[in-house]
Amino acid sequence: MSTNGSHPRPTGWRMPGSRRTRLAVGAATAIVIGAVLVAPIVLLGTGSTKQKACTTTILYQGQRYIERSSGRIVEAIALGVGVASGCGTKPTNVDLRTVQGVSAVRAIALASEPSTVYVRSGVCPAKARAALLTCLRASG
Repeated sequence: MSTNGSHPRPTGWRMPGSRRTRLAVGAATAIVIGAVLVAPIVLLGTGSTKQKACTTTILYQGQRYIERSSGRIVEAIALGVGVASGCGTKPTNVDLRTVQGVSAVRAIALASEPSTVYVRSGVCPAKARAALLTCLRASG
């Protein structure tokens, strides 16, 4: 028997089921991928912008220090180890440092957070960023 060289097309692997089933699975996959890509954008844009949900506190030598945003700070001498807790995390040992020009009795810092200062409770209330550092240095 002679042929003209054409052979039936080899069939590759196909997902079992009808075309309608395959289209439904593809559409569901596209929706899930789209939701995963959009979710971070939606989550970043929600929530209260007026106040922080929670703050981390550090316990060092029996004193409680509260997290405050201060802009970039200059760390100085290593102090020792304190216990950080808050925001739903387990208490963790952290390495503490002093802030240049500020007494450790008033404020401390973490090497891993260069824009956060931890201020002892009751010290320089209602001050933020540059005004906070000025207040800490003036009384220190």
